[in-house]
Amino acid sequence: MRRRPYRNGERPLDQRERRRAFAAAVRTRPPLRPTADREFGRALARLDELVEKVLLSGDHDRLLDETRVSTWPRELDAVVAVVVDRLDPPPSVDRAAVSAAVADNLEARFGLRAGASPTERSVVLWQSVAGADSRLAENGWERDVLSDDREALAEFFASDGDPVRARLTRSSGRLHLELRGTNAPVGDRSSSYAVLSRSSALVLVDDPRGLVSVLDESTAGALRDVVVAWGELADHLDERRAETGAR
Repeated sequence: MRRRPYRNGERPLDQRERRRAFAAAVRTRPPLRPTADREFGRALARLDELVEKVLLSGDHDRLLDETRVSTWPRELDAVVAVVVDRLDPPPSVDRAAVSAAVADNLEARFGLRAGASPTERSVVLWQSVAGADSRLAENGWERDVLSDDREALAEFFASDGDPVRARLTRSSGRLHLELRGTNAPVGDRSSSYAVLSRSSALVLVDDPRGLVSVLDESTAGALRDVVVAWGELADHLDERRAETGAR
């Protein structure tokens, strides 16, 4: 099963791969918000189900392609339109409110607002992440798009065969990178650790087995860039979720 990001028009080979890829791409699974308006609530009853059906139709695989981040807001706009049509709210329900609810649902999943401007901060940060992922790939490392570690911001693996993985987490406002053997558990005694300093340098904290020796200067720099990009995106998504929740 493919584990690296889709790029340059690549698409899932079959429905099973598409289902796993979209499940992994979703950052959160938003609950349906309670509403005092029963009719409006009934209009949204199948929201999650229909969003997932539309995403798995194969018509919106561009949302998986990291080289097409600039098109994601337009693609999400198209998903909103299809989902609203399938929800088919009655005339007594404000269609614009239904569209906004669908857009909220998708933003919670993907971290981007449908129809967002190419200069909107979320789009710019996703482009930074995609660029950092691509530079890391040039150095023989890939982001694991099928990682099921929900406590990690991202996981990476050495695609050239080195049996090493990197796990990026955030704790107490700091970004932490753990390097461990491919078959070693998270937090293994042999793991190496680095933190991102306030000056955005990747600082080695512990390296008991010399795992860092597998990284040349270029790879270490690419890992540092990917840590910075994912950290900035994670901070922004937290801010956006707080704003959406307040609305």
